[in-house]
This record gives sequence, structure tokens and C-alpha cells, in this order.
Amino acid sequence: MKSFWSFENRYWITGKLRAKTALSVGSRASLMPAGSDLPVIKTPEGLPFIPGSSLKGAVRAYVERLARTLEELGKQINGSHIKACDPLDEDKRCITSQQKEKIAEENKPENEFTAALWERSCTVCRLFGSPWLASRVSFQDAMLSNGDSLVRLTEVRDGVGIDRDLGTARTGIKFDFETVPPGAEFALRIVLENVEDWEVGLLLVALEALGQGQLALGGKTTRGLGWMEFADLQVQGLSAKDLLDYLAGQAMPSLPPARFRQALLEGLK
Repeated sequence: MKSFWSFENRYWITGKLRAKTALSVGSRASLMPAGSDLPVIKTPEGLPFIPGSSLKGAVRAYVERLARTLEELGKQINGSHIKACDPLDEDKRCITSQQKEKIAEENKPENEFTAALWERSCTVCRLFGSPWLASRVSFQDAMLSNGDSLVRLTEVRDGVGIDRDLGTARTGIKFDFETVPPGAEFALRIVLENVEDWEVGLLLVALEALGQGQLALGGKTTRGLGWMEFADLQVQGLSAKDLLDYLAGQAMPSLPPARFRQALLEGLK
């Protein structure tokens, strides 16, 4: 178990997400009189961005699929079973509310309680968090980095509801939605703390899928929206022994991503 009580390591993953197709990351209904029915989420300055929660949700869902597949193949990682629960279904979570209360009753000291939660949690919840465990990976909002070079920051597209019986447009349900145009670039920054190298590798596999067109972001992905490219991938790391140098202002060196992918492959048995 990785400790929650002390600093062991920290990794930064940075890069650029470039939209190959238009991107729809929706906000609430527009308050403008002539606004879009489904506007893009924007900063107070009017710049579109990708919320960290959207990035984390898409990446976590992909990692869950990988973990379930590896579990079906009977794979283990460094001797531990690989598992992924369904965090959206109370009855299918690795730890339900009732089980959590029972664990709390049986493990009164806080450190023993945390250790018991860790032991019962699945592989994905241990990394991305659950209602009972803090996440060890944080996704920052990906801010638009090339707005000055875009002809326009957003575009408005028409949409229409389809009658599922007739396969034709249904009368009276035309709408429009706002998108970020292809070519928009967003600065990606992810922070991982107190993780194993193979866990970094697992996250990098999901990011590579995002950058290789295997994983889309945002809404309306079945219409061709949300496909991205990933560029300028960098991994920087800091261990406990480097902490004083970091506090003194020393920059952390870049680490080869292949190191973490190799740790994942070597750990799988």
C-alpha cells in the first residue's frame, strides 16, 4: 500500500491536446438572448477549455476497460489481481456503503481503517479514487493555448432529433450546438502522487489511446466530434530523496515515457 501520510514521489505529465475534429464540451444552457442551445464551456474571459473532470472521466473509463480485460485474461500486476468495479452502481462498487461502515467498525484506528479500505479497493479506485479513498491522480483543466491563431474560437452547428421508427428527422426538435473548431490546442497537465511506475504506465497507455484516435472527448462523439491528437508528451518526476533539491528551486528532469510502459509490461504476469 502506498502511504497517504507522507511524500514518496510525484510525477507530472504534460503535453498538448490538438483537436483533429470539432470538439463539443458542453456547458449549461446559454444565458445570452441569441446563444446556442448547447454552448461550449468557457472561462470568464470567453475562452473554451476542457474541464479536468471531463479528461479524468474519459481516461478512467478507458483504464477500467483495460483492467477488466486484463482481469478476464487472468493477469496480475506484481502479484496482485487487476480489478475494476463499477463506481456508478452502488451494488457493483468494490466497497459499498454498508461494507464501508462494517470496515469502519472493525478497524477503529484511522491507519488500520485506511489500510483495510485500500485492501478491499479495486486497482482503478486505488489510483483514481472512490467515495472512500482519495485520488492519487489529478487532472487540471486543459486551457486553450493557441487561441490567437484560430480564425474563430467556436462554431455553431445545427442538430436535429431523429425518429427512431422512421429514421427521418422528427418535426419540431431542431436545435443547435456550439463546438471548438479543429486545430484548437489545449495544454494538458496531470499530477500523480505516491504511485508505482506501472501505474504511471497504465495512465500513459490511456493517453496514447486518446492521442491515436482510439478514445474521443466530450459529447456527440458518434457524430465524429471529439477526436484528438497528442503532442509534446513529457514526464517529470520527483522522489523523496530529491525533495530538498526541489524545495530549493531545482528543476526536475524529464523521464522517458518508455520506462513506465516497460514497468507495466514487466509487472504483468
